[in-house]
Amino acid sequence: MKRIGLCTLIFACFLCSCNKDESVENATQKDTGKLQTQALEREGLDVETLDINGDTEPDQWIYKRDGAVRYIQRDFNFDGIIDLTEFYEGSKRVRDEIDLDYDGIVDLIVTYKNEVPVRKEYSVDFEGNRHGVQYFDEKGNRTQIHRDTNGDGKLDTIEYFESGSESPVRVEAIKPKQSAE
Repeated sequence: MKRIGLCTLIFACFLCSCNKDESVENATQKDTGKLQTQALEREGLDVETLDINGDTEPDQWIYKRDGAVRYIQRDFNFDGIIDLTEFYEGSKRVRDEIDLDYDGIVDLIVTYKNEVPVRKEYSVDFEGNRHGVQYFDEKGNRTQIHRDTNGDGKLDTIEYFESGSESPVRVEAIKPKQSAE
């Protein structure tokens, strides 16, 4: 029985990884209600620090492996707390985690594909609670917004957009998943 369960799990993971457009992952699949920050793997990386304001304290940290940038962290208001972390793969920017109100909590996560934003997750209460996810096509045009309209921590509405449109062309409710018993 354990072998069947394990095989089913492996097969399900394989099917999920076959998604041709990974940037348009259904936000409700990982609906934790919080913005999910990514851990930094600093082991084995070289770090270069910069002191932008001349107070002898570093304000930017550039992490590299074999000369290639992996992460850049920036403290824009010089308070010692990271305000922006940029993630790189193969010299291309793939993700930003941004603290918009300088309180140490990430409020916006931007995911890039070929250096074009394809997904933006945001918190409007500045407490790291995810209130929505915007999706964009390969040209950077918004295609969908998934929103938590009632503030319960679950995305409940999808707005669909045509290329270049500021107003949604269709709005629908996200149906809750049925639990298998």
